[in-house]
Amino acid sequence: MMQTLPVYLNFAQKAKIGFEIQGKWPIKRLKRLNEVLLSDQGDIEADLKFDRAGPIPFITGHITAELQLKCQRCMQAVPYSVDINFKLGLVQNDAHMKKLPDEYEPCLVKEEDDNNHLPDMLEDELILALPLVAMHDYDCSDYLQQHKSEQQNEVNSVEEKENPFSVLKDLL
Repeated sequence: MMQTLPVYLNFAQKAKIGFEIQGKWPIKRLKRLNEVLLSDQGDIEADLKFDRAGPIPFITGHITAELQLKCQRCMQAVPYSVDINFKLGLVQNDAHMKKLPDEYEPCLVKEEDDNNHLPDMLEDELILALPLVAMHDYDCSDYLQQHKSEQQNEVNSVEEKENPFSVLKDLL
């Protein structure tokens, strides 16, 4: 069984010594993420490694979760599996951010001796992994199904209509 992740960690210090942690965090405790979910049940699982590449402290991570998003067509649940990897470079200000190599996404941290809120960082990564518009892979709404049948009826009625130029054919 996985352990629950700590709320606070000193990211810079953990990167300095090289640190790995695996654990879970309840989805119901991720308030910003819950705003777009239909259900707050379950946990996210995270595998994090804090290290340094020369002078750059960084975090590599892997997050998995099963989320219930709201379909924007029918407003029902859409199961969505999250399985993401990320690589964050720890920076303290904009000047450090500009020097960060392209392979790292910036992660703004407080002073080196301060603790950072780990669930906020994980929540940010999860929010970035969500689709812009959640919807089922099929025509799920009554409106779309009705519209599809109306289009089919129109196509059938166009085929059945008499050609208005058929009168001209008789004149020749």
